[in-house]
Amino acid sequence: MPRRDEELDHLKKEQDNAFRRKQDAWEAQDQAWDRRQAARVTLDRAYEEKQRAYQERQESWEELQRVRDRNGPRIDYLNDEQESAFQNMKDAFEKASDAHEARDGASARMYADEGHRYKAEAQEAVAERRQLVQEIRDAKTRHETTRPAFQRAKAEFDRARDEHDRAKADHEHTQAEFKRAKADFDSTKNAFQARLEVVLSERQQRRDDKRSIAERAGVPYQYLDNVFVSTDADGTVNIYFGGVGSPDGPGHGHYAMDSSGNLTYSRDPFDPHGTQNFADHTERWDKYSSSRSGQTGKPRLMFTLVGRGRRVAISPSMRMATSNTSATKMVKYFTTSTTPTIPIDNVGQPE
Repeated sequence: MPRRDEELDHLKKEQDNAFRRKQDAWEAQDQAWDRRQAARVTLDRAYEEKQRAYQERQESWEELQRVRDRNGPRIDYLNDEQESAFQNMKDAFEKASDAHEARDGASARMYADEGHRYKAEAQEAVAERRQLVQEIRDAKTRHETTRPAFQRAKAEFDRARDEHDRAKADHEHTQAEFKRAKADFDSTKNAFQARLEVVLSERQQRRDDKRSIAERAGVPYQYLDNVFVSTDADGTVNIYFGGVGSPDGPGHGHYAMDSSGNLTYSRDPFDPHGTQNFADHTERWDKYSSSRSGQTGKPRLMFTLVGRGRRVAISPSMRMATSNTSATKMVKYFTTSTTPTIPIDNVGQPE
């Protein structure tokens, strides 16, 4: 299993924390946007209501202006007519009074009738003027009744606008927070990706190095991409491969090279252990045999048959009968010197 990179782990934690902050900021921004949208809907509705009230007030004002424009000149004319008729009435009644004092009954009657005619004209002008003035007053009253509705609509619009402005400011604040959180996340993400590329490159280089070492050692092709390599203090390089669950798992193969790159040991997966796996096992046996040839007496080989624990002493030329013995392939030969353990193919015959 590749060893973990502490810096990469630290950057991953920083990226995860930055991602959570970015998500929290996004949710806050999204909620602020919902509030802003809701406030906008309320503002639009209040604006439409204010515009409707304004339109009604504007129409009533325009109607008042039309009545004033239509009735105003007529009222001025009637004022002049009334004033003229009143003055003529006054003059006629004064003449009638003078004729009456002069005992001129006919002239007195004539001037009196003329005065009454002017009086009637003045009264007619006053009546029409009153009607025209009342039309203006009625139009003005209708206009004034639209004021409260418009003021309520305007006040509601102002309140909705203030609420929308607050929601807008809150959204813009959370939006800025999200942008900062996103920038922080992007920064940590880039740092993590940069370190990841370095780590992956280093791991690939180590795999390539291990593959190169395994190729030089002669590891079978099918195992080259999954080997475990270790180096001893003396420079010996050990290559493990083909094990169960991992390259150095149960049943693994094992190749070794010395510090000069010479293969010193090779055992394929599930092959038995033993001196036959050493590159110089033949020289080792010959050297051992030579060292024993100079001793007196016959060398004895003692095989320990694992299974029933029977131990038999024989000479090198002897064959051991195992008709009633459950033996394994592992034996020990014993001499007066060192007693290495070697595997054999046939029980009773050393390799």
